[in-house]
Amino acid sequence: MIEREAKFELDLDAAVPRLDGVGPVSRQAEPVKSVLEATYYDVRDHRLLGSGITLRRRTGGTDAGWHLKLPRPDGHREEVAEPLGSTSSIPAPLAEKVRDRTGDEPLVPVARITTTRFSYSLLDGQDRPLATLVDDHVTAEAGKGTGPDSWRELEVELTDDADDSLLDQVTEALRGIGVLPSTWPSKLRRVLGEHLPPAAG
Repeated sequence: MIEREAKFELDLDAAVPRLDGVGPVSRQAEPVKSVLEATYYDVRDHRLLGSGITLRRRTGGTDAGWHLKLPRPDGHREEVAEPLGSTSSIPAPLAEKVRDRTGDEPLVPVARITTTRFSYSLLDGQDRPLATLVDDHVTAEAGKGTGPDSWRELEVELTDDADDSLLDQVTEALRGIGVLPSTWPSKLRRVLGEHLPPAAG
């Protein structure tokens, strides 16, 4: 699966923007709530993240499971998924895909992120989904001795059938009401901050 998405900052007390009428979006559906618990894995020097690769185990929502995200030359990311399983052991196919970077170093938990998510389907005139707008309320923690951090962000992710131009149209519409693109490329980058290599995503 190829991810096509954009992230935005949102104040804790702000209303969720309405995107009805933006480009081909005819209607913004009512929200669906889910609670997501994610544990991220890397070697201790964060070399996967330094290469723009993320590996996580997530429960909750419609895509619970293991997710490995790999950078692509076009700026998007490819996602490879495996079932959740009954243990926290990293699935062998995912571990093997990053073996050239990890070598003999063990993959260990580096961050835990809890997200209360409100998902809004963005539909065209025939009620076909074009994208999903998510309103994320996030609490995250990394390592011992650091307290949890909390924030709120928006994300818009296109469906497979949507045109790339919709992301530009949504970004322009949100800028018009003062909602700006996130300064953080990912939740993981935000929680790890200065501990993460500069190229990590």
